[in-house]
Amino acid sequence: MRFFRPEVEATLTTLGVLTLIGLIVWPFAWGYEQRRQARTWQSIACAYRMREAAVRAAVVAGVDDGRNPCQTLQRLGLTIEPPR
Repeated sequence: MRFFRPEVEATLTTLGVLTLIGLIVWPFAWGYEQRRQARTWQSIACAYRMREAAVRAAVVAGVDDGRNPCQTLQRLGLTIEPPR
């Protein structure tokens, strides 16, 4: 029992498969973007923390290399504590 002509069925099947693939791929792309934004915000937070540490201690002022502030903070033993 066929409701549509073969060309219409082929088009609907193709659209269904493409929609299914899109529904599978889209969450991965969204998660990748969210992770990238989280890393950017973490880097900004570490840069602010480095700036605060440089104001408080003159020894830290010359340590900042600017490439990865989170790694610099970790090397100095000044980590950002997660909220409780």
